[in-house]
Amino acid sequence: MEQENPFAGIKTYDNYTRLWQLTGIILLLQVAVSVIVSISGDRLGLKLSPFESILPALLVTGYVSWAMLAGLGVSWRGAFAEWNRDLHGDIKKAFKYLAGYGLILLVLVVILLAAYWLRDGGPEHLLKPLEDKNNRESAVLGSVAAASRARLLLVLFSACVVAPVVEEVFFRRIVYTTLRLKRGFWFSAFWSGLLFAAFHGVAAPLILPVGIYLCWIYERERRLPVNILLHSMVNFVMITLKLFI
Repeated sequence: MEQENPFAGIKTYDNYTRLWQLTGIILLLQVAVSVIVSISGDRLGLKLSPFESILPALLVTGYVSWAMLAGLGVSWRGAFAEWNRDLHGDIKKAFKYLAGYGLILLVLVVILLAAYWLRDGGPEHLLKPLEDKNNRESAVLGSVAAASRARLLLVLFSACVVAPVVEEVFFRRIVYTTLRLKRGFWFSAFWSGLLFAAFHGVAAPLILPVGIYLCWIYERERRLPVNILLHSMVNFVMITLKLFI
């Protein structure tokens, strides 16, 4: 990494206290919105899948992140115009980094399987929740696809458009950048990656290396659209695999 901070001069929080306050507010809002959506869905007789019910919480997180950056003087109109200038190049870069993502997952799977066999099922307590989560999500996606094409499109929109934009803006543009302005790459990438992983529940052990990898891409390219496009591709691949495998 460069000795000179590549994010010097970027508009973000200037202290950690405000960052953790924002994180706490977003977490509370996500919980509150999720509870409201769940209660409303039950009263209306709607059986929403987790992929559908998470959409309002994502939108709230996106709005808070947008408002926070706008309040600091970030011009979103200017940002969107700048993003559009090299969209083709960003897509090519996202495809390039998709291979690195696949390699990370392959290494993680090999490590977990090796640990399982060498320790006679030692990490089963770690693998079982992940396996159960994957099975539940596959079953849910299957039922959504069977129920309505419109609902499946809503799931794809939530997972492949809204989630990548919101999560990259918050975890990379806000959290990682705030940490990076004061500390080195590995410190900033680990802690922002850990927070990113924590928001993904039982999948956190597999998500942490991915979070660090996404920080590395942002550090290297300094273009959020590359992260967003890669994140969208990954989510699309994962949903496709859960649907058809």
